[in-house]
Amino acid sequence: SKEHLTLSRRRVVPLPVLRANPETDPNALFPKDTVVMALYPQTTCFYKAVVNAPPLTHNDEYEILFEDSSYTEGFSPPLKVAQRYVIAIRDKKLKV
Repeated sequence: SKEHLTLSRRRVVPLPVLRANPETDPNALFPKDTVVMALYPQTTCFYKAVVNAPPLTHNDEYEILFEDSSYTEGFSPPLKVAQRYVIAIRDKKLKV
């Protein structure tokens, strides 16, 4: 049997369509040490990560460190992730 799941628009995070060009608009990229959500290579899942190095040109990828407790540093070795798969983390605001 097939079930349908309906999500509210506020629960969906759109992915960027265009790549930022660091040569013309460096403020459009996440700087080093920014906490982000990024698509882990060869998977379909986004995980919390830290930017190790932003792209240098519009064709370059981010160098990302994924949180990983199996490493003594707490992060994976640097992995390349396309710009469109690196997104800002949403702040969870408590409703009182």
